[in-house]
Amino acid sequence: MKIRDKLIIFPCNNLPYSDFQYFMNNDRAWIDLILSKTALIFASIIILAALYHLSADLQQADKQRQLDAIAQDFRSSIDSAGQSPYGTSSANINYSFDACGPEGKFTGQPDAWVSGEYIGMSYEEDKKTTHAVKPLAYRTLPYNETMIRDELLSRFSASGDLADPIISPFTTSNVTDFVTTLGAKEKNLNTSAKVHIVKTLIHVKNGTEVRKLEYVLVYQ
Repeated sequence: MKIRDKLIIFPCNNLPYSDFQYFMNNDRAWIDLILSKTALIFASIIILAALYHLSADLQQADKQRQLDAIAQDFRSSIDSAGQSPYGTSSANINYSFDACGPEGKFTGQPDAWVSGEYIGMSYEEDKKTTHAVKPLAYRTLPYNETMIRDELLSRFSASGDLADPIISPFTTSNVTDFVTTLGAKEKNLNTSAKVHIVKTLIHVKNGTEVRKLEYVLVYQ
């Protein structure tokens, strides 16, 4: 008995398709392709946005570090004058913010201010503000020599210098309380100009004893 050859015919729809023919005849494939491409686009957007924000955050952190460094340097100059003996060159400083190179990180000059207890700085760029505040170790006044003497003369009828000490009935506490009140006022500084940092003495006489109160004057 002969075995007859059999011809097996496959249905046409089982024949292999090219990629183009596959998508042309399969709506689901098109939907899957579009969804996958859309997801890829959104993922790319998210990654780019994350990289942009990361770069912006790094730049902001860099500006913060630079501003902190400038504020620290300014405070150190004030404290240096405070710890120096009265009348010495180190107790009389002409400070320049440009010495810290703020232009290296900033497109403009930062703002600065001083009070009796702290110095502060700020910088704004692209609607983002960076702040740096440093406490002072020495009693500081945002006044020049003439201004503080006039204030003392008006309040105690004496300027407080060696030749005109503040006397009874006023006490040391009266003077320190008054000067502390004056120092509570913030004074804005121009960071494009030099700042004078000078140590001064206020003399208070109690009987035969003369007490010297040390202050650092910061002014322009």
